[in-house]
Amino acid sequence: MTRQHDYEYIDSDTGLARFCAGLGEAGYCAIDTEFIRESTYYPELALIQIASANRLACIDPLAINDFAPLSELLVKQDLLKVFHSSSQDLEILCQKFGAVPSPVFDTQLAAAVLGYNHQISYAELVQQLTGTTLDKKHTRANWLRRPLSQDELDYAMDDVRYLLAVYEQLNQKLESTGRSSWIEKDLRAMSDPENYQVDKAQLWRRLKGVFKLKGEKLQIASDLCRWREELAQRQNRPRRWIVKDDALIEIARQKPRDLEALLQIPELSDKTARRYGNELLQIIAHAAQVDPAQWPQHDMAKRLSKPQLALGDCLMSLCRMIADQNQIALATLATRKDIDNLILNYKSSRLTQGWRFTMAGEQLLEFMHGQSTISVDNETLKLDPK
Repeated sequence: MTRQHDYEYIDSDTGLARFCAGLGEAGYCAIDTEFIRESTYYPELALIQIASANRLACIDPLAINDFAPLSELLVKQDLLKVFHSSSQDLEILCQKFGAVPSPVFDTQLAAAVLGYNHQISYAELVQQLTGTTLDKKHTRANWLRRPLSQDELDYAMDDVRYLLAVYEQLNQKLESTGRSSWIEKDLRAMSDPENYQVDKAQLWRRLKGVFKLKGEKLQIASDLCRWREELAQRQNRPRRWIVKDDALIEIARQKPRDLEALLQIPELSDKTARRYGNELLQIIAHAAQVDPAQWPQHDMAKRLSKPQLALGDCLMSLCRMIADQNQIALATLATRKDIDNLILNYKSSRLTQGWRFTMAGEQLLEFMHGQSTISVDNETLKLDPK
């Protein structure tokens, strides 16, 4: 372990154990990761940056064998882990260590309910809250290369160095505005392992052009997606390297019965057709044996009636009013899809969940159920209880 500027570069088991032992009583720490995902299915963890009030470290996971001290720290309940736009960091840490960090705080989420730009970047948030302009010259660095330059390490550490100050300011604003409780449910949900599991039964929904398929062809597409996903996981290769989406769509559409027909699909390379031909033909044959009642189906897009469309316009105006009152971007609070789903009573509407329900959803439902009315005061919309 060597000292680099104001942080440690940790590349040994003993160094990691020592650092984690000193971090246990910190109360909160900032975490970020660097990883590469260009030629593998699973992201390759290249660096872990951690900062507390008194200790900063850049951890080299390529040089460490015993991660137990860090694994324990990531789930230590009296140590808050602070991230910015946490989903990818949490996913890779879950894959690496078998558990999602908990408890967590996401500065992008906190900023959203405090009126900052929609999905504000870390660099922009640091600039606004600390006045520091971050260097972006190493955004495309090869983090798996060793040794990394001092500039690259300094750049990586900046992702946590200022995150502590950002967290402290945002947390203070959440408390002073009474909005801390708005994001508690969302923050807890970020540590749910189910968020980072692939639902193989629903993979077909991501296929570009899948809306053209139905019935048995859609069953074939679903089975092909599952097969490709499992193969990509076993081989640790990007799924597009196995078979591209357009090839899966054409296989499902044409339903080839033999290798010769499979070789006629231009979107599928001859090499891939010959290598996986038997498996692909078995998938096609199996789909014909599936009970049609079990075939996947597209969601029935329910059209809004004219009165519902008018109601949607009205609710959207109310959302704009509520967003302005709370000094947040309308796009952060709600989209027209959120409004439409609320009208259709879809649980997928974000307005029924977390802080959005607290801020707006509850008021919108009261209006929809006739418990409040709209009035205009000095050219400004108002919601008045009945």
